[in-house]
Amino acid sequence: MNKKTILAVDVGTGMVKVFAGKLQADGTVDILGSGTAPTAGYEKGVITDVNALTHSIRQAVDCVIMAVDEQMTDCVYLGISGSTLVTQNSIGSVAVTTPETITPQDIERACKAATFEIEQDKYEILHVFAARNSLAKTGEAVEVEAHIVAVPKDILGEISHALKESGLTLNCIIAGDIMAAETIKKELPGKPENFIFMDIGAGTTDFVMYVGGNPCFSASLPLGGDYITNDLMQGLTVNRAHAEEIKRYYSRLSSDLRNQGVVLDCNDYGTTDKHVSYDFLYDIIESRVDEIVGLVYDYIKPRLSQYVTENGQTLERIYLTGGSGAMPSMASRIANVFQINTEMVKPVHLPVEYAQPANTVCYGIIDYGARVLASEPVVGKSAWDVLIRKAKKLLKIC
Repeated sequence: MNKKTILAVDVGTGMVKVFAGKLQADGTVDILGSGTAPTAGYEKGVITDVNALTHSIRQAVDCVIMAVDEQMTDCVYLGISGSTLVTQNSIGSVAVTTPETITPQDIERACKAATFEIEQDKYEILHVFAARNSLAKTGEAVEVEAHIVAVPKDILGEISHALKESGLTLNCIIAGDIMAAETIKKELPGKPENFIFMDIGAGTTDFVMYVGGNPCFSASLPLGGDYITNDLMQGLTVNRAHAEEIKRYYSRLSSDLRNQGVVLDCNDYGTTDKHVSYDFLYDIIESRVDEIVGLVYDYIKPRLSQYVTENGQTLERIYLTGGSGAMPSMASRIANVFQINTEMVKPVHLPVEYAQPANTVCYGIIDYGARVLASEPVVGKSAWDVLIRKAKKLLKIC
């Protein structure tokens, strides 16, 4: 495979999605094709069967290979999220190089000091972000609160081995949603500093909170569109695939149909009795949307107090994405509950056939891979980490 070609793999609860792209001379990525496969071995953000998950990834990659008619198996950037990842905020303190001045090098050294709180014999650190910094004592030291994202080394080893056995070479694992947030942040008008990036998928809701332009908190909750699908399966006595089709059908309809006596033909192959009132579907779906948003708010509210309001800051906006986040009522419900303007975002720089909210995370992963190949500075990685990665490549360790 051409060394400028990237396979970006987004592991979702419902589907594994893969983008194949080629790095261009101007630093952009030309999308060559995409592939998907149903996810197995990964439930609500938890890896339950590495071999099954690897098989799903291999299936999605094979779809790409067939689509672009090119063998691409040796440059895989794997994006994961959910509770598989471990996130932690730690304080690092170092002496400043120049009295009463904080330099980028001081911040980097303080972030490195903050990582010492992580059990590095058990965890592989993926990303380190400087969330907040201050001079501890004028002219003497700088303290940095670093947001650290790590993955258990045993899981990393199992995935790497399983992918290698399937014929795929893992370049690195990254936190998919955080990289998506970093990519979308660059494209937002007005360069907002205080916001929440929220990705609602089938089985999880992942979010990253930014204050002062820096990610200060991230987490994943086992809540998503599958809750709605499960209710439709029970309420309408249909299988999962049929329930997903009904959910998508409902999402294209206007809420003005409520209380109008509208009956919808929700039949699929093999059924003739699924004529359902719009009001009945509305009650099932919107009650579950209310519950999802309420639970997410209850979880995030204490963090708003901790990272935003106690520092005299105000959130500017919530940027919403993801397949389930694109449901028409989700953004309005979030805006109403959080009392914050909410806007749906998607990867607008992708070709129109790929520019969907469900592809935002995969877009972030391929953007990360492109910057690595172009040898540009990568967010969440220090210059030392980049040097080590290049050395590993030369030694064919990574």
